[in-house]
Amino acid sequence: MSLSRSPARKMRPAPPLLQLNSPSLSKPVTLAPPPVRPLMDYLERNPRDPTRENQYNMSSEPGQTPKSIRSIPETPGGTRVPDPLQNHTLRPEDMLMIKKLGEGSAGTVCKVKHVPTGFIMARKHVRCDPNPDFQRLLQRELKTLDTCHSPWIVTFYGAYMDDDELALCMEYCEGGSMETVYKHVAELGQTIPETILGKIGEAVLNGLVYLHKMHHVIHRDLKPSNIVVTMSGQIKLCDFGVSGDLVNSLAETFVGTSYYMAPERIQGGKYPVQSDVWSLGLTMIEIAQMKNPFPQNMPVFDLLDYIVNQPVPTLPENEPWSSDLRDFLNQCLIKNFLKRPTPEQIMSHPFIVESSKRTDQDVNVRTWIENIWDFKSPTAQTPKYI
Repeated sequence: MSLSRSPARKMRPAPPLLQLNSPSLSKPVTLAPPPVRPLMDYLERNPRDPTRENQYNMSSEPGQTPKSIRSIPETPGGTRVPDPLQNHTLRPEDMLMIKKLGEGSAGTVCKVKHVPTGFIMARKHVRCDPNPDFQRLLQRELKTLDTCHSPWIVTFYGAYMDDDELALCMEYCEGGSMETVYKHVAELGQTIPETILGKIGEAVLNGLVYLHKMHHVIHRDLKPSNIVVTMSGQIKLCDFGVSGDLVNSLAETFVGTSYYMAPERIQGGKYPVQSDVWSLGLTMIEIAQMKNPFPQNMPVFDLLDYIVNQPVPTLPENEPWSSDLRDFLNQCLIKNFLKRPTPEQIMSHPFIVESSKRTDQDVNVRTWIENIWDFKSPTAQTPKYI
């Protein structure tokens, strides 16, 4: 893999200055307004724009209750829940910050309250770089979030500008990320049951298949901190900041988190949806072992070389994991992506099929996550996001 600087862009010559007092001008000249920034142009069409809401409401059948354009998410049966924000346009002055949930390279995530409705959300602040590539990345995230209506995807409620930052308002998943959860389980001296791992794999694959089939995108940053759980036991995917449109089922960009990159991505070639399956395999091993499967503190290029050339991680043989789980992980971590199954294909693996047969009475994720955080106790801990 070679790294080279992109050629410098040539500066366009400045247009000639317009002489407003020129005798050749017989009419007053109206100067054109400055061009609208692409991101702001997108926000003019944001999902909580009142104009869009009114147009949607007027299109309802006569005699029927108007439906909100943001009445999401869809359940597996296709029904929708009422809009918790009651068609309010999101504004910074209506937000009350409750606490910070986490901070990353792109910005901060806070728990906020929408004062007019009392609704609780997670708000992600993203610093807005004028760089066109960064603007395009933000637009891609907004587009993906705006059009995703799935029980396996974190609900998006809208976006607005807060000074020079973009604020993304999303569903608050009070159970925290799976990274937060497994670290807390390790602190408690407990383990994560294989049946819970099955429900995690099942939910993630449903989310990936939904993204691929319905929106032709791949996640490209699948990891434990981007899988969240609600206190009702719903497991969901979040953070599509590096998700990308698929072109002929292949993507050519090189983004994401190094630890979870598939070999084909590291080698700089084109890669298909199977890359997310590799990341799922690593994520499942990490959650099961409650630690990252690769050596820590390696220089990035040493790590990338290690992922490509060293044997793939596996669960220890002396631990009582089932043969179905071990085979599932082996299938996820096939280095040749041409032989690695797609998310849709690997959903037919016995490990996932058997998990899907288990009802809430068999595997109660809600009870499990409540017990992890001692949620029923008056002094229940509040999980922190990563």
